[in-house]
Amino acid sequence: MARHDFSEPDKRLLAERVGFHCSNPCCGVATIGPSDDPSKKEYVGVAAHIHSASIDSGPRANPDLTEEERRSPDNGIHLCNKCSTLIDKNNGAGYSAELLHGWKSSAEAAAKARVYQNRTYAAFKRVSFTNLEKKYSTALTCSGLASRNVISCPVNEIVVNSLFGKLSLASRCILKGGSGCGKSLLTYQTAYKFYRSGWLIFDLTKEGLTDNSVFSAPREKSLVLIDDAQSIPSAILENILQASHDEFYVLANWNTSTSLDSEFLKNYPFVDIVGSTQVELLKTYCLENKVSIEGLLKDIGLKVNAKDYHSRIEARIERASKEKTPWLFNYSLTEGWNIATNDLKLLHEDENLNLVIVTVAAYQFATLDYGVSKEVVLTELKSQRADPAWLQKAEKVITSYCKVADGLVRNKHYEYSRKVLDIFSSNKSSVEEKKYLAGVFKNILKSTYYEKGHANILEYIMFRFKWCGYELNRSGFIEEISKELIGDCNVTLSPARVSKLNSLIRLNKGVLKILQSNNDLLERWLIDCNRDSAYSLANLVNTLNNAKYNCFPISEEFIDQMLNNIINSNLEDKSRFSYFLNRVALFFDDDERKYTADKLSNLNFNIDIKVYSGNRAAYHYASLINNLRWISPEWSNEQVKNNIDGIASLLNNNLMEAYDDLKDLIDSYLGVIGAILGIKNNDKDLKKRGKELVDKIRIDKVLEAFNTIEAVDVQNYSNIIIFIALYNDKKLKEISDKFDYSRLEYIYKDDDDIDHYHRGIISLLRNSKSENYMSYLSKVIQKSDYIDDLFIILNYKLSLERLKKGIKYKIDLHDCSECEKELSIVKHIMDEENENLGKRIFSENEAVLSKTIFSTSQNVDDKKGKFDLLIFIYSRCPNVLERMFLDKNKNSKLLEKIKRLLKGKRQEKEMAKLYIFFIKQFSGCEYLELASIERRYPSVGRFDINMHKI
Repeated sequence: MARHDFSEPDKRLLAERVGFHCSNPCCGVATIGPSDDPSKKEYVGVAAHIHSASIDSGPRANPDLTEEERRSPDNGIHLCNKCSTLIDKNNGAGYSAELLHGWKSSAEAAAKARVYQNRTYAAFKRVSFTNLEKKYSTALTCSGLASRNVISCPVNEIVVNSLFGKLSLASRCILKGGSGCGKSLLTYQTAYKFYRSGWLIFDLTKEGLTDNSVFSAPREKSLVLIDDAQSIPSAILENILQASHDEFYVLANWNTSTSLDSEFLKNYPFVDIVGSTQVELLKTYCLENKVSIEGLLKDIGLKVNAKDYHSRIEARIERASKEKTPWLFNYSLTEGWNIATNDLKLLHEDENLNLVIVTVAAYQFATLDYGVSKEVVLTELKSQRADPAWLQKAEKVITSYCKVADGLVRNKHYEYSRKVLDIFSSNKSSVEEKKYLAGVFKNILKSTYYEKGHANILEYIMFRFKWCGYELNRSGFIEEISKELIGDCNVTLSPARVSKLNSLIRLNKGVLKILQSNNDLLERWLIDCNRDSAYSLANLVNTLNNAKYNCFPISEEFIDQMLNNIINSNLEDKSRFSYFLNRVALFFDDDERKYTADKLSNLNFNIDIKVYSGNRAAYHYASLINNLRWISPEWSNEQVKNNIDGIASLLNNNLMEAYDDLKDLIDSYLGVIGAILGIKNNDKDLKKRGKELVDKIRIDKVLEAFNTIEAVDVQNYSNIIIFIALYNDKKLKEISDKFDYSRLEYIYKDDDDIDHYHRGIISLLRNSKSENYMSYLSKVIQKSDYIDDLFIILNYKLSLERLKKGIKYKIDLHDCSECEKELSIVKHIMDEENENLGKRIFSENEAVLSKTIFSTSQNVDDKKGKFDLLIFIYSRCPNVLERMFLDKNKNSKLLEKIKRLLKGKRQEKEMAKLYIFFIKQFSGCEYLELASIERRYPSVGRFDINMHKI
């Protein structure tokens, strides 16, 4: 069959229009450059056909095209030789003509942006790993990362291997987590794994970066590390990540504690690090190496005395393990918080020099850990005390107690700053000191220079420094800065300003009145919504909805523009704009909802998941479907219907990874979360889509996926099982029977107390007809040193046998709704098996029952199940209650709760009357409060327990 190839001038035109770069956005390599021979060049470019050069064969063949159209540059795309081969494999499967046209358009736009622009090249600094293998460090060094201690610290192999794998597949990855959770350490530990494989490791030099900076590999096989990537503007960070390819990897870490827009993370492969998991790793490491840890603690002057339990190394490690992150673990283990407290106390006694550290802490919050100049700190201090000698001492404190790098001052760590502020703003601080800190916050909030951190400061004031919030509201400052922000309708829309307004509203509802009287700002912001501001605007709209704001500007122009943004943007931005429209739809009336749904239908907007490729495409697709279902369920249903095969293919290819991308679709749209919450789904079309998808998920792929997961993945895997259970019970039974329970046993081999997710997956796989399942369940029950409601439900016979042998039954009343289940089980045992066994269960759980009675938490006494359980105990085992109500102090506190309950819901009032009955029946004491309550609420004295007996 004749081929219709491009002419040589057209081939060159295609290459020139993209600046001799490969048009594949995941590649982008230069296709021309110097050869080793100074008189020659190297050229690896290819003019590839979008629709096949042949009439009716080859990749993306289109017989409707004329010969001229097939030869035209419009049918061509410039690629490197590797990518030109890639798009034609398997007859072009996965690389549609639409996709390639999109590549071409994006590559030409990028090339155009490069023309005549002054673009700086990014600078990279080589990371040396020369001394890493020397054993001179312990877990204690995790709080101060330096290249010399990376490998001598314990390594989380699961996280490191996951990062290694994602980088090898996608050439870029982001490690995210909160402050102090060990991101930097894991970043360099992962880099070391590449270093051992022959890669060169570089740090990115952040100074001087611009939106137009050029990012390319310093050398072949280079890995560039970006610490605290959230401090880089998103446009620059996107340029860096987009520049990665198979010889140039980018590994960034992102602090979710200080980031204002963590939604950025969803656009790229990422690994989420859990601080508590890292702490558990450190705890294990320290216990295994407690002799050397004990010596190090002695070296830094801490008392480690084997005779005193509280000073023993085991006790110190145990206390430290209660912290949330490795950084806090280390600080707790070395009594760092005491050091911080002592530093503040010492400096306070030396003419209030603690104000230096506190001021730096405030600005560390405002700059999101970046730091502030020394002059700014000294200017703040001058407002408190202008004495030159005192200010000279203050400068010495900055040098001694704070870190100074790149001319910027900061405290030891973001979390350290938070702790310093907590100590300083506690009730122990004087009013003058609190006023000073409030003044620092006021200056920060007035300045637009620290705008990104304004929401951070306002959130701190709202939840941690309420005295300051009261003062700023009382003095009218919050209204003042709100008027400045809202009153200028020309103020530029930015995520930081939107987030600031959001926080101001949450701090003072009076801001809503200011906004209402200047509603033009909100209307303009809505119209000006762009990809960067979409998420922060959506959060603001959500706050306005919760505050029942009644002056929300919605016009057909706005709806048309948002739908236009969704339809004409790339898939990632479709997700952003649809989320924003989803939140705005909370304010739609019936006419506006109908207008939007009709408009969406008339636009003939359809999504084909097979057209999109690249990282997180499935995530954005799922997000788009779920967001728009609230506007037009018919549209979302049609899109899912048309893409069932594509979605099933993703799940069968890599179940866990695909589920992570498709969570919005599976959990939210197809009802997994609803099922967990007990919400019944009555949508017939949605049920049909769910069944169609589950029917196409292969059982062998579900079983195969389980062999790749660890304990941290069990929750996600459980949600997949719930999804299958919802729509195909027969398939679930087959999975249960073939399930690898030995693998589940291995995952939970060290569990003394069966955890929530282990319980969940056992319940989901319940199959009494499967010997495989029942055998594993028996092992779990036999291994456990207690019996609970789950064991009774899943294997009543074996559980009862264990109870009769003296094993304790553990009642769990953490959720009051569980009382009905516990009551049913114990009542059955007492009525059908053994009265004394039931009494023993109540006696063994006296502490749990007492805690649920005397708890001062809100909303723990509004369930009838708890009321019925206590009535049953009174009728069958009153001596348990008698022992509980002998404590006079507890009863006095209970009476305070009773006063609140008598003002509450009907069931809470009934519970209050029951508690009063128990106090009068069992305490044997007189209470003045009780007489007062009975006078105010006469119905208390008419309570008849015989009317409620079970």
